[in-house]
Parts: sequence; structure tokens; C-alpha cells
Amino acid sequence: MSDADRQPSDAQTQEENAPGEPVSHYEIVPTKETASEADLYSFRSAMPQFLPARAPGQVQPAAQAVQPAQSAPAAATVQPVQPVQPGQPIDPAQLAALGPAAKPPLDQKKLILFAGCGGIAFVLVALAIYLAANKQDPIAPFVDLGQTNIASAGLAGRLIAKWDGAAQYELHIDPLSPQQAAGFAAVAVNPPHPLTVDLRFTNATGSVVCRKEIVFPFNPVQDPDDALAQEFQPQKTFDGDTVQNVSGEDGQVEEIVMSGPLACPAKAYRAFANWQFTSSFPSVAEQQDWLRQQESLMEQIRRKAAQAKANANIPRGLRLPAPIDGDDVIVSDNPSHGTVATRSGRTFYIGMRGTLGHAGWEVFPAAIHYHCDVKANCVLTRPDAVSSLTARLVH
Repeated sequence: MSDADRQPSDAQTQEENAPGEPVSHYEIVPTKETASEADLYSFRSAMPQFLPARAPGQVQPAAQAVQPAQSAPAAATVQPVQPVQPGQPIDPAQLAALGPAAKPPLDQKKLILFAGCGGIAFVLVALAIYLAANKQDPIAPFVDLGQTNIASAGLAGRLIAKWDGAAQYELHIDPLSPQQAAGFAAVAVNPPHPLTVDLRFTNATGSVVCRKEIVFPFNPVQDPDDALAQEFQPQKTFDGDTVQNVSGEDGQVEEIVMSGPLACPAKAYRAFANWQFTSSFPSVAEQQDWLRQQESLMEQIRRKAAQAKANANIPRGLRLPAPIDGDDVIVSDNPSHGTVATRSGRTFYIGMRGTLGHAGWEVFPAAIHYHCDVKANCVLTRPDAVSSLTARLVH
């Protein structure tokens, strides 16, 4: 017992303390234990059990960590696992026997982090695979699809596809042989009916990946001269295509060039490998019939034009109040104007085709008798001639 625990004697107390002063003393009071040691350390059973620290350089025996499956007796029975007491060291073999449930769980945040990193890596790998699989070469600025023909219409066509932000085409159509050039030109200049061309673009397997229909502008004219005047002027279709006739060395149409947009996506354009076309262009026989018809019409038009020009050069006749008859003498002629003059001062127009020579009236003076109606249309006769002349009194 310490000095503080000893009780002082009464004499000492009286000597050391003055009268009336309080006296301090200490007593040991026994306490009652309300909980056992097992209750105090019961929280240990709820905590995850970790392996005890291993001394550096110490290697766990393989036989203790994992028992080979073949070494266990076939009839061996599973021994019950003794529960771990609080404060008792954990045996590694006993922890392995407890199974996966006894192993400490991973931290939840680490699991989320690992899962997120794994997901990002998976997305990046998938994206790289997709880009590699869909990687395409740059689009070619043009694709020459070569030549094909329509034998029935005697047409040869060459097609070029182009790409300038969008698909376009350029089509050249020519006659198959020089013998068809005239008929081809006649149809190109003044077609007998509306012309169409249908293009079909195919891939390497022959499947159609794009189509285009071209409808030629149709402006029928009755005068071939009017058609010839505009034969080389470019024309626009309703879809924005351009149709242009191209002349050859002889000045005749030898080729038709068409160009315009294609409603084809880039994927279809990349697949262009071949092409075919159809057309409402007349057949070779129909082209020849149309050529003959146009030539006949041209001849008629030329003949009418020449007659109209000759009539325009005829002097205007006099307006007479009544028909007249009389006798007179032709004294001279003017072949460049087609007129003859009489002694009385009259002038008759007889034409510029040597009419006097055909009638045998070249010798002057020549006595004549004339009869004219109110429109100044006259008939001239000679007493010594068997034929008469038609004339117009112009003066």
C-alpha cells in the first residue's frame, strides 16, 4: 500500500492540522464488472480476417497452400472448419479451407475505376477496328467507263463519270459508220419526235447502282433552214442537262455531247465499273427516211424561195381603169431588168430568162399588138410570129 493509502494516526492529525481545518483522505471503492472480456472483443468477429504478415524471405510451403487433388484420399471427408476466435492468429491453410467467401472483398471504388478503364479501352479498340474496316481511298475525280453501242440505231456512246463534290457525267454519242453520218445529222438537227437516253451504271457484279434519264429539248420546225440556224447552239433540259451538237470538218453534225448531274451517292460512284444505255433515237432505216424527207422539204423551200425572190424583183404593175388594146413597136430591151420599151413610151416587163430569144423576137424594131387587163397583165403578139408573150405593163 502506498503512503497515500495509509491512514494517519490521531495524534499526527491533531499535530499537523490546525483546529477547524478539513482533513483530506482517500478510500478504495471496489467496482462491479458489467461485461465480460468476450463481449468487449466481440467486434473482432465482424471484421474481415486478413492473412498474418509474413516475415521477409519466408516462403509458404506449397503443400500447405494448395493440396494436390490426386494426393487426397478418395474416401476423405470434409473436416469441419473451426471458427476463428478473437485474438487468435489466422492459419493460412484454414483460410484457404474457408473458400472464396472468407477472402477479403476488393475496394468498391477500385472496382468502379477498373470497370471504367476497361470500358473506355473496349470502346477505343472497337472504334479503331471500325475505322480500319471502313477506311476508303480518296474519290477519283473521273472514271472513264469506256464505249458501248446500240446497233439498231447505229449509235456509239462513250461515258465519263466525274466527281466534284457530287457525281456528274459526260456522254458522247456518234454514228457507228460514216455512211450513217448524214441521217444521224438530220435527226440531231431536227428530230422527228422527242429523243431520250437512259443511262444505267453497274458495279463489278453487273448490278445497277445508279440510273439517269436524259430528255432532249423538242422544238420542231417546219423550215429546215431555221433548224440549221440553231443546230450548234447548246440546249438545256428540264433537269439541267446540256445537249450540244458538235460539227465535223465538213461543217455537218458528227457528234452529240451531253453533260449534267447524277443523283448518285459517293458509295455508288465508287462502285462504277460498267454502263449500258438505251435511246428513242430512230433506227438506221428511219434515219435514212427522215433524211430523204428533209432533203425533199429543203428542195421545195429553196424553189419557193427562189420564186419569191424573182417575184420581188418584178416591177409593180400599173393600175388601169379599164382593159386596153393597142398597137405599138418594140424598139429596145433591157435584159438585166427583163423589160422592153416601145416607140410610144410604154415599158413592158417580160422576165430575165431570154424570153425574147425563145420567141424569136430579137430583131428590132418589132411591131406588136398588146391587150392588158385592169391589173396590167398583158399579152403581146406579132403578126409574123406564131407565139405570143406574157408581160406586165409597168410604165
